[in-house]
Amino acid sequence: MRWTQIAPRFFKKHGHAYLMLLVPVIFFALFSVYPVIWALKYVFYYYDGYELHYTGLTNFKRLLNDTVFWKSLGKQAIFSLKIFIELPLAFTLALILHTRMRGKNFFRAIFIMPYIIPGSTMALIFYVLLNPYNGELNRMLLSLGWIDKPVQFLTDDRLAFLSGMMIDAWQFFGVNMLFFLVGLSSIPKDVYESADIDGATGFKRVRYIALPMMGRILQVILFLSMLNTLKSMGPYLVLTDGGPNHATEVTFLYIFHQFFGGRSSVNYGYGATVAVVTAVFLLIVSIIYFRLTKRMDYH
Repeated sequence: MRWTQIAPRFFKKHGHAYLMLLVPVIFFALFSVYPVIWALKYVFYYYDGYELHYTGLTNFKRLLNDTVFWKSLGKQAIFSLKIFIELPLAFTLALILHTRMRGKNFFRAIFIMPYIIPGSTMALIFYVLLNPYNGELNRMLLSLGWIDKPVQFLTDDRLAFLSGMMIDAWQFFGVNMLFFLVGLSSIPKDVYESADIDGATGFKRVRYIALPMMGRILQVILFLSMLNTLKSMGPYLVLTDGGPNHATEVTFLYIFHQFFGGRSSVNYGYGATVAVVTAVFLLIVSIIYFRLTKRMDYH
């Protein structure tokens, strides 16, 4: 049968499906594929928005000696440790709200609210609360007599970094709670009923039923949380802009500064180099993660 005969039948049967896929494919190519190609091109150039000239491997040589970048990778890794606060809290709340308690829908809405509010707005709110000079948190602590002088939440290196971690964990625990609720809801009720007959209650139900049977969705939740924290600049852009003295300049905030200015002049070529190398690191981390969690696929 000729192609001229096959094509009309094929498109009559499957054409509407391909037309529906056409829009997301176009957007994916426009906003994902093209930026990647653009970045790969400019890693070999110096480009500040006006001047463009080929520099070969100069950007990579600069990256190898860039202590601020390598320190930012370490800070990004430390920042990702917030998932050890965020995920246990989300899972605990999901277990509580999975019961027949009254008003659970209200609490679900309350806990998801920080995720719904835009991150920049949330960071501005916390900037007002944590401001060391006239912040509401310092005023409250001083009025209660718990401190003698204002706490430098945003100007002390460690406190500024820790504050950003806590704010980001608080903003994202709600959406992870919903993911856990979906996983808990997917477990058949008869499994729990059989466990009740065998005398499994409390922690045993979680250890031997909930966690094993949520293997696949748990793998996805862990991966998404880890990847989001490894490619996040948290609330630091608004709160500290990477300061004080680069203490809160995580990798993706450093990339942002290379593209949009900050403490140094703009260089799109070097920014693209940092972004590409960081993406390679994330790819390696992702591959290692799925290899280490491969057993979770079998549950």
